[in-house]
Amino acid sequence: MNKMVKGRIYTLIGAIGWGLSGACGQYLMNDSAVSPIYLTALRMIIAGVFLTILAFFKQPEQFKTLISTPKEMFQILYFGIFGLMLCQLTYLIAIHDSNAGTATVLQYTCPILIVIYVSLKEKTAPTVMEFAAIFFALVGTFVIATHGNPFNLSLTPAGLFWGIISAFTYALYTLLPGKLIYRWGSLIVTGLGLLSGGILFYIGSASWQYTIQWKPYTFIAFIGIIGIGTIFAYTLYLEGVSLIGPVQGSLLASAEPISSVFFSIILLGEVFQGIDIVGIVLILIAVYLITMKEQLQEKHMRIKH
Repeated sequence: MNKMVKGRIYTLIGAIGWGLSGACGQYLMNDSAVSPIYLTALRMIIAGVFLTILAFFKQPEQFKTLISTPKEMFQILYFGIFGLMLCQLTYLIAIHDSNAGTATVLQYTCPILIVIYVSLKEKTAPTVMEFAAIFFALVGTFVIATHGNPFNLSLTPAGLFWGIISAFTYALYTLLPGKLIYRWGSLIVTGLGLLSGGILFYIGSASWQYTIQWKPYTFIAFIGIIGIGTIFAYTLYLEGVSLIGPVQGSLLASAEPISSVFFSIILLGEVFQGIDIVGIVLILIAVYLITMKEQLQEKHMRIKH
């Protein structure tokens, strides 16, 4: 198996694992009364421990240099709180107030927010492809939220609100660690960010006060969201992206909302109407257009140089 094929398979499996984690999170919050706050803290700490240990053994010299640099560690903690923690917490709250499939699709409007942010920052108008992506994303979100009737929300107001907020926090998660990942690599930054942010959030939120209603599938769902949907998914995804590059990686990551909808239907019995699928497809088209635009830019740069 060549490097590119292996990278695509790893990335795709990682994205599907993330989709599974949303369904497992929905089960834990709705059926086992697990607080989104407690679940966020626990998920970050356990996954952070594993990924940090993995980073230490894979990149020992870089790891030792990084943890002995207070300024860099502060930046990782900042990313852990305002990138990783906020992204995961708002996503889980959105799932709690809607469902895993809808929350994941709404979160995937994030690339459109990044396009708008970059355009405003650089004071340049979006390209035709970017305008088309923004249009598809807005229409898709409108369709999912209203089923075409602007006077009637098909989602709860809280579900829609937190779904959109999770897209903003996902944008922060994407934008914040750019320089850190360039200097230290995504595995170290993600591992330490999850661990440090998770510990601080656990203490700050007093997560030990929350209780769990243990049911037959509760433990399995914890394995699904933490073991498969976080540790396994992050490890495979990061390895895959290192082989195929971030542009192809982000395109294949679009399997996450599709798999999240699939697992919501198969495992949780959620019902999606035809109009919901139309909205989902429109948002995925928007993500695809943004990713293809980045791929075209990458090819142009290679040809130019």
